[in-house]
Amino acid sequence: MEKKEIRRFVFARRKSLSQEEIAEKSSVICKKIIALPEFQKADCIYTYMDYNGEVCMQELIRSAWQLGKKVAAPKVSGETMDYFYITSYDDLHPGYFQIPEPDAVNPADDENALLIVPGVGFDASRNRCGYGKGFYDRYLSVHPHHTTVAAAFDFQIVEEVPSAPHDIRPQYLFTEERTFADPDTLLTRIGADAKNAEVSLRRISTNTKNETLLRAAAYLEEYYEQLIAANEKDLAAAKKNGMPDGLQDRLALNKDRIYGMSEGLRQIAALDDPIGEIEEMKKRPNGLMIGQKRVPLGVVGIIYESRPNVTADAFGLCFKTGNAAILKGGSDAIHSNQAIVSILRKALHDCGVCENAVSLIESTDRETTTRFMQLREYVDVLIPRGSARLIQAVVKNSTIPVIETGTGNCHIYVDESANLDMAVQIINNAKTQRIGVCNACESIVVHEKIEKPLLAALKKKLDEHHVELRCDSSALDALGGISDHILAASEKDWGTEYLDYILSVKTVRSLDEAILHINRYNTGHSEAIITENYSNALRFLDEIDAAAVYVNASTRFTDGFEFGFGAEIGISTQKLHARGPMGLKALTTVKYIIFGNGQVRP
Repeated sequence: MEKKEIRRFVFARRKSLSQEEIAEKSSVICKKIIALPEFQKADCIYTYMDYNGEVCMQELIRSAWQLGKKVAAPKVSGETMDYFYITSYDDLHPGYFQIPEPDAVNPADDENALLIVPGVGFDASRNRCGYGKGFYDRYLSVHPHHTTVAAAFDFQIVEEVPSAPHDIRPQYLFTEERTFADPDTLLTRIGADAKNAEVSLRRISTNTKNETLLRAAAYLEEYYEQLIAANEKDLAAAKKNGMPDGLQDRLALNKDRIYGMSEGLRQIAALDDPIGEIEEMKKRPNGLMIGQKRVPLGVVGIIYESRPNVTADAFGLCFKTGNAAILKGGSDAIHSNQAIVSILRKALHDCGVCENAVSLIESTDRETTTRFMQLREYVDVLIPRGSARLIQAVVKNSTIPVIETGTGNCHIYVDESANLDMAVQIINNAKTQRIGVCNACESIVVHEKIEKPLLAALKKKLDEHHVELRCDSSALDALGGISDHILAASEKDWGTEYLDYILSVKTVRSLDEAILHINRYNTGHSEAIITENYSNALRFLDEIDAAAVYVNASTRFTDGFEFGFGAEIGISTQKLHARGPMGLKALTTVKYIIFGNGQVRP
């Protein structure tokens, strides 16, 4: 979109806003800017005077005066623009294009002010389309030390703004719905705030933690309609962008799911606090008492995709274990995550706890995400949750220690001794209850001796959900060949996490072959065997390499809630530090504590 088109589009949209809409949206944006540490620390605020439907700065200006800050407004003279102090709106008069301007009486001389930049259009990289005269770019090129903040309505964010080398991007860009920022500026602030919060969390009692969690659970239920309204914005965008049904299911919130999030927080509150537990206290021959004490990890970063429930789960588990949480959700769920974090921070505030115990990185660009992976000076551990692509990107780019939560290419092996009715019910549950989750079954492995009766019964059941079967040659023969919802499998199918109504089918001649196939293609998540043979069950448990291995049960139980953890931060598929659903203990480490009575080493 060319700048002329951007201006035409934005001017039309601004004209359509009522004064009430402008005031409401402007208030949200002003509050965001006022909350910036840079605003709080600034001695002087340089701000434009809003005109012709721009974001109104009156609330911000009044706040600055109330806090004893100086305020300066711009005045145009020829090709130049300069700032002059104002102490009231009486100091302003119609000037350039009838825009309110100050008298040229008291020139502003602060070189480290917070400067509010207007604009017509912006993109996610903070490239700016102004009014075409270049006043701000020329001014900022001469005065480069100001902290620059742009204010715009969300409809002013376009896909791309044409830019030139001399253009100067603002460090922050706030709309009523989103925040965009220079990654280093934004993340340094969030990281420092989280680190400070983590220090304060060490001092709060278990009772305070539990009261806060219960308050957060109550607020989620009290404000569930606001959460659903925010989630509907994300779902509308997801549908417009053609998001697959399975991923839309992951993204969706409803009253039951919100109440499930609340119940997860209540369960966490009811669990024992592991922080401060003393383990393995032993007395040495020299009289020293040496033991281990369980302590928080510190600041935990979580990068995840279209799962708003992760926001509440991650907060609850991190908070109970004394960790500060920095959350980076996907752009698909930005409105849902903003709403949830706002409620969680309200609960923290109302319980007298530092709100920065949980922070959300609202910027959705890749540059910020990549920089977050390298925020080692503030973040102690990084946990990715989502697709294989996301997880591998984090593992590859992070300079922070990573706990890898893998994808779920989960198998169910139906042994020759299996109860067929049980097998059909378990596979149906594991495949169709929720298709967009990592513990859903993606592949079945079938012993050749029971292949025909099992697949006949299973296809009849799965047809209720229109599940597509991708079969090897033996399974194809058993099902009568390629037909509706029956296709030939390729090598790629054995290693695919579909997150859809698709299931691969592999035929084997023995338990040995089944174990070899599963260990070759699984992702280390959850695997199951359906069998009445005790020896085969034990061999499967011993030889399958996965975080969770089942006998005669659905893989859908691999979940922190189902395991009695209250919630989970993720399902770790690696073998160091944590494996499987990660509850409270997985978010802690230990330090040695040593008691002496004057011992020195000889």
